[in-house]
Amino acid sequence: MLPLFAELEAISGCRDRNMLGGIILQAFAKMLGERADVALFRRDQGDTGLTRCVGPTVMAATFGPWEGLLQAIQFAGTLKTEVKNGRLYGVIQLHSSEVSTAKVLIAYAAEEKLAKDLEDSLLSVTRIYGNHVKLLDYSELDSLTRLLNRKTFDETFERLLQASSAEDSDEDMVERRAKEDGAAWLCVIDIDHFKRINDNFGHLFGDEVLLRMGDLMRKSFRSGDRLFRFGGEEFVVILNAEDEILAAKGFDRFRQAVEGNEFPQVGKVTCSIGFTKVSDMDMPTDVVGRADEALYYAKEHGRNQVQCYEALRRQGAIAGPTVAEAQMNDFDIDALFD
Repeated sequence: MLPLFAELEAISGCRDRNMLGGIILQAFAKMLGERADVALFRRDQGDTGLTRCVGPTVMAATFGPWEGLLQAIQFAGTLKTEVKNGRLYGVIQLHSSEVSTAKVLIAYAAEEKLAKDLEDSLLSVTRIYGNHVKLLDYSELDSLTRLLNRKTFDETFERLLQASSAEDSDEDMVERRAKEDGAAWLCVIDIDHFKRINDNFGHLFGDEVLLRMGDLMRKSFRSGDRLFRFGGEEFVVILNAEDEILAAKGFDRFRQAVEGNEFPQVGKVTCSIGFTKVSDMDMPTDVVGRADEALYYAKEHGRNQVQCYEALRRQGAIAGPTVAEAQMNDFDIDALFD
């Protein structure tokens, strides 16, 4: 284990959970040697695919020797092995973050005796990885809904939307962008008349509504979408869709799920949603501000609806930023101290 100090330090110091897979991959490769094949697989909704790999033959042997082992693994921390032609093949399911429903599995193939001797060390590294994922979840997830928290949104906005390489990107978001032409959309969701719910039924049932909202978000949106609780009754979603119509359909599907759900004691609850398109030049405050404008319009015009900022601008229903406001947005405060 001593030669792995650098890799273990990298795991424990990594705040970007999307880089952790690459770190543990390199740790396994370092332990098993240059003749070993090591790969990361991702299982989501029953489909398993190769995401990263190192080694001389792994690309040619993607599923061949590991296929049965990948299917046999069902629980985190378990190891399945098989010997073929003097080479030991192993698969371990890593601890999953609550952020995504996808499962990550690390697979390796190496000389039988070496791999057998290192089995305990390999499992120890996966446990260290799992412990760190738990710590990240503890610090980055809202304690009530288990969605990503407001602080995490500020820290990860650029990483989620502007990732450009497989080494430092958000794999879930990159996969969605590749499938759906890369357009990113952000919505702000607000529970209608939430204060009335707290006043009439008490905060205990108000919290139950928030919990159910979090559950409905996980069921309505996809594993590659990013779900945040901003605080109080306000939520944020970042997703990928090819165009405005598809984005609106995705957000409205959630609105309908809320409207059709029976909340304990409270009964029917609705929500209003404002959304906007995200560009690579946007700042988090700009995007949330535009979505908030669309949300405010939805609130002021009947609630329980989805409104798009860009569509409202085209219709002349809302005005864009004034020249003064645009200049303020471009103002560089650091220039005062040069």
